[in-house]
Amino acid sequence: MLSVSKECHFDAAHVLTNHAGHCRNLHGHTYRLVAEVAERTGDGDMVMDFKDLKNILREVILERFDHAFLYDESSAVERDIAETIARHAMRRVAFPFRTTAENLARFFFHELAAHVNVLAVHLHETPESCATYRPGKRTAPN
Repeated sequence: MLSVSKECHFDAAHVLTNHAGHCRNLHGHTYRLVAEVAERTGDGDMVMDFKDLKNILREVILERFDHAFLYDESSAVERDIAETIARHAMRRVAFPFRTTAENLARFFFHELAAHVNVLAVHLHETPESCATYRPGKRTAPN
């Protein structure tokens, strides 16, 4: 199987309400998202044009999430912050889950899957910290 990867970068803020560490405070990241996609038919010598994949990442990820406050709509604290941001005509995006790197990687995978045959999404919050989502069976520890 052939696959290609393309990365994009976007800046966003979030807060992890009820987290014991520093991330309980409002903070931002320059996210680096790497999408790995595979050919749909398996019979070509090119998975897809990198420019086409770049355009999909721009449309699906960058245009929606860049320079936005990403928040968990079930958290009263995060909704309050989002309402303040909205009053000042700033961007915010609600999610039905905590905005951890792991949850965002899973979400972005499914958003991209509507457009390309995505194998995995790697979401870096920092140069040293990355969450990866790829569908598959979950195995229980021994």
